[in-house]
Amino acid sequence: MSDGRDKHYDPEAYWANRYSEVDVTRSGHIDLPAAYNLWLYRRKKEHLLHLLRRQGFEPKGASIFEVATGSGVYVDFWRQQGVAKLVGIDISEAAASAVRSRFPQYQFHKRDLSEPGLASLVGTGFDLVTAVDVLYHIVDDQAFARSLENMAAVIAPGGLLAIHDIWLNGETRDFGYMRLRDLSDYTRALERAGFDVLVRRPTFFSAVQWRKPHRPAVERLHDWIWSRVMWRFLGRFPHATGAVTYGIDRILGSMMREGPSFEMMICRKRAS
Repeated sequence: MSDGRDKHYDPEAYWANRYSEVDVTRSGHIDLPAAYNLWLYRRKKEHLLHLLRRQGFEPKGASIFEVATGSGVYVDFWRQQGVAKLVGIDISEAAASAVRSRFPQYQFHKRDLSEPGLASLVGTGFDLVTAVDVLYHIVDDQAFARSLENMAAVIAPGGLLAIHDIWLNGETRDFGYMRLRDLSDYTRALERAGFDVLVRRPTFFSAVQWRKPHRPAVERLHDWIWSRVMWRFLGRFPHATGAVTYGIDRILGSMMREGPSFEMMICRKRAS
């Protein structure tokens, strides 16, 4: 299924323009207030760490490679967790330069994940690679496959890959600057790159608009809630609205195996 993808989408130009200013809205949801974005990040960081710890991973003393460092929210998070080594890349020079100046103890590079030779630039043997809210922006399927191969090349055998994305059932949908892929196709691509999927759990239920297709009546109700309720509260009370939706999504996330929007997936690189 196609939603009219813009064939002229240029990732480097798009992100250079988006990072004309570097803040949490540019690396997060640009249409939502900064105060609200911080609640979204809080939920994602908590969810990520919980699922990693279920797989026996502890960040203290670990080596991490971060794809799309953006405004540095996760860099600061890993610093607080006591990681021993962190290397990051971003397709935007402005974003890479900003985190480089904020965190001189780590290494950051301006780099497209799909370019060949990533391991020679950043090294190998990382305990964890994170690709949070980035792989769906790689709209070309060949570039997507190369990106998975590049991440596999830098992870230690038995190391983990964390992905935050939206996976559809039985279809692919294009939105110009993002491509939401079918879960089965996505899983097969991961397997070809040398990964086994360990766990996948939903992150958001109420905090962001849904992207997965639903029955027309459900979609109409969801659209009404956002147009008549959510946008009004977001404009006037972004912090309070973020706190409420965070609490809702935290509770539902502990109960549900599938969700209507973003999910976190943890994979392990096969030893051989």
